Amino acid sequence: MTTITEKPEAFSLFLNCFTFRLAKGIKLRNENDKYKIISTSPMRIISINRALYELINQLITGHKLYELIGNKPASEKKSISISILSLISKGYLELECTHECSGVENYPFVTVVIPVKDRRDEIRDCLNSLAQLDYPQDKLEIIVVDDGSTDDTAQVVGTFDVRLIRQPISRGPAFCRNIGVKEANGEIVAFIDSDCTSNPVWLKQLIPYFAFDGIGAIGGFVKNYYSKSQLDKYESVCSSLNMGNRILFDRDSRSSFYVPTCNLLVRKDIFNTVNGFKDGMHLGEDVDFCWRMRNLGHFLIYVPTGTVAHKHRNELSKMLKRKYEYGTSESDLYNCHNEKEKVFPAPIYATLSFIVLLLMGIYGKPILISIILVLICIEYISKLRILIHIKEIELKPITLLWAIVKNTFSTYYYFSFHIIRYYIIPVTIICLLFPPVWKGMAIILLIPAVVNYYQKKPEINFFSFLIFFIMEHLSYQIGVFAGCLKIKSFRCYSLRFKM
Repeated sequence: MTTITEKPEAFSLFLNCFTFRLAKGIKLRNENDKYKIISTSPMRIISINRALYELINQLITGHKLYELIGNKPASEKKSISISILSLISKGYLELECTHECSGVENYPFVTVVIPVKDRRDEIRDCLNSLAQLDYPQDKLEIIVVDDGSTDDTAQVVGTFDVRLIRQPISRGPAFCRNIGVKEANGEIVAFIDSDCTSNPVWLKQLIPYFAFDGIGAIGGFVKNYYSKSQLDKYESVCSSLNMGNRILFDRDSRSSFYVPTCNLLVRKDIFNTVNGFKDGMHLGEDVDFCWRMRNLGHFLIYVPTGTVAHKHRNELSKMLKRKYEYGTSESDLYNCHNEKEKVFPAPIYATLSFIVLLLMGIYGKPILISIILVLICIEYISKLRILIHIKEIELKPITLLWAIVKNTFSTYYYFSFHIIRYYIIPVTIICLLFPPVWKGMAIILLIPAVVNYYQKKPEINFFSFLIFFIMEHLSYQIGVFAGCLKIKSFRCYSLRFKM
């Protein structure tokens, strides 16, 4: 049996699984030994050193990352991994992974840990899906931790070729996961929830990302199991477990980036270094774990692959209750993690434009749109002057104008979404006291709802989507406020504006 004490160098061979290319609209430029990455939308110029320039050039021309960095010192490999992953997450580089590129002998031993309580049908489906995993069976074990079930969950688990650990009383999923890890033989621990089912290539698609030095944990894509009702179709695109369709990586430990435990792979040695999950936490324990791990210098990455399907709460009352519970956990998390801060993008011209937009809605003065156009023109002229001086981004005037308009509308979205997420109730009270404000409120409400509807393309009509959208965020913010009152701290409402 392979154990965690064996040499993890085989992970590096998985670097051969990856191919790279520049993203659309990105250019790599060398002028007089000045090396830059240039983006046209959004407009950005990033200065890089010669070594990174040459590395990117080699990667996009077909060289394998393992060939280029495999023999370098660990500290240098970690630095290169950070640079590559940062460029990917910011949209400058694109990455493809072929999970079949490495021989079977290179796959690490994996322990799958599943906490469960009173879910006999769900755990049966979960274990049936895991039985279909395309992974070397001699390098895989499954541990189910029964959290004091009172039904015949344990009997159902006993019909599968897995290890069952029974707790006499319920201690919560965090405690159960910790117990499972203590008994795990795997170098990698893969967490999945009992109400989830896995794709056959779940592990094979995620394991290769451990080849990037410094990665302590990986999160994969979570889709919805159900798809029949209107609520199912809303949750299929708006579930908080769905982290999106692009790679996420953030080296800044102050950010709130995390991945849910229903699809989370962690190196066991790093899990132990972080001291696992907090046993007493019944909500937000995944967020807390990811934050503590990142604070210790270990990196977290999310990739939109390695799929598991989650059986979400498909009754409206249960879904809203869960959103409320998630909200209550936010106040606890920010109270425990003073290093975390919410950074809010607020470019000066776009922010002023948003204020004018609200005033236009409140007072019903379409003439105010002229001020918005003036602000866009001022920003256009200022950006054009910069481009004339640096002569490095070749943009047609109309392309530059379109980029500024998109940036302006993005700012509208961020402001509106934040208000909908946290301030529906106080804004509604203001509207009741001052009825003309309703028009501005309508703008705030419609902007994020329309953007989400047309970007995520749910298979329901807009009116149904809007109702679910409002109810979800209303439930969440009530939970946030209740949680803040409980602990007498409103720190999670604080923002740092980034101009």
